[in-house]
Amino acid sequence: MHVSKGVRAGQPLILTSWQQELLTSLYERRDDGLLRYRRSLIGLARKNGKSLLGTVIALVGLIEGEPGAEVYSAAGDRQQARVVFNEAKWQISQSPALSGVCKVYRDVVEVPSTGAIYRVLSSDAKLQQGLNPSTVVFDELHVQPNDDLFDALTLGSGARKDPNIVAITTAGFDKDTICGRLYNYGKEIVAGTKQDERFGFWWWEAPLSCEISDRDAWTIANPNLAEGLLDIEDMEISMMQTAETAYRRYRLNQWVRTDGESWLPKGAWELCRSDDELDPTLPVFVGIDMALKHDSIAVVVAQLQESGRVVTRAKIWYPQDGIMDVSAVEQHIRDLGSQFTVQEFAYDPAFFQRSAEAMSDEGFTMVEFSQSTSRMVPACGTLYEYIVNGRLAHNGDPVFTDQVMSAAQRSTDMGWRLSKGKSKRKIDAAIALAMAVDRATRKTDAIPEPGFFVV
Repeated sequence: MHVSKGVRAGQPLILTSWQQELLTSLYERRDDGLLRYRRSLIGLARKNGKSLLGTVIALVGLIEGEPGAEVYSAAGDRQQARVVFNEAKWQISQSPALSGVCKVYRDVVEVPSTGAIYRVLSSDAKLQQGLNPSTVVFDELHVQPNDDLFDALTLGSGARKDPNIVAITTAGFDKDTICGRLYNYGKEIVAGTKQDERFGFWWWEAPLSCEISDRDAWTIANPNLAEGLLDIEDMEISMMQTAETAYRRYRLNQWVRTDGESWLPKGAWELCRSDDELDPTLPVFVGIDMALKHDSIAVVVAQLQESGRVVTRAKIWYPQDGIMDVSAVEQHIRDLGSQFTVQEFAYDPAFFQRSAEAMSDEGFTMVEFSQSTSRMVPACGTLYEYIVNGRLAHNGDPVFTDQVMSAAQRSTDMGWRLSKGKSKRKIDAAIALAMAVDRATRKTDAIPEPGFFVV
């Protein structure tokens, strides 16, 4: 293979150390000989060779794959999908070995000796039925308008013995997408909160709290910069001429939000990350924000400790096929009641009234926490002060963090409160956190008896 673009165009392709390590990991095999990873997400900033990586993966699947292999380049539109496909066609034309076994047409590459084919698919085309993919390369997964193409290809690969579904993308701005959900899933695996040995996750991104001028952060997000294959002057010019949000997304590979929506000072939430644990000997307060179909359910525990810090933990549920598992939430409440001395379960009554009544009958202290402006403005203000003053502790759970950071300030006649803002991202954990912290830090002279309360 050869380099097709840039100052090294035409020269033999020599993989860099990070590319070799990535591909070695991607093609790691288990003891039974099968690929360790069936699905993978690779995140790289622009100009780090995503298309070239995709080409290598596609050609490996075409040439080295099983007999009758079906390889697809997929993207949000046909033009984007052809980027990797056209690069692969060029590589075949430059290699006597590859051109000797492949037949190249406009929209398909064939290997007659094995019956393998390589095609292009896109979200803006009518999905074909009966696909049986063995290798799929999704280019820029963050632009997929919905889950349809991803689902069609991943479900279609189920009949394959050793499928390899790989998405290579830059960060997006909406995590309520297939790309955002896979990113959060990968972060949870890295954090140890989820276990999935069949999902591969490699993501180069600058620290969230970094300044855009931090050259060390540039290197972290751009592995080609350390290899001397990315011009640092280009990074500097881009920093000066590009809006910060765009620079963070495309050159630092950070997920971003709409300008002006941040409700916290930069880095404040990250500075609250701590190894502090909940103390089973101290009382806790719990906030519950419930949804039915389109949002999520969040249960947040808050505990005011002797240090003056409020230690928090969150558990979040998303709907499956449009249905929330309310019974799992109720069981989690019971589990919290058995693990800790829970002073109160504060809940949004909109969708949790029936469950609250059932939990109250079981002896739990359920406190109806109105979502009115008069109630939420002071609660959000208290939460803000605890975070910016470093008096709140969280464990860095990526889904919890995403929901907190996705919230926006909305002005009211009584002050500001948390809102979804323009992004419409899920912020249920942020609301539940505000409720829990408000109840954990309020001054009270008496501990309520189990039952039903309205505040």
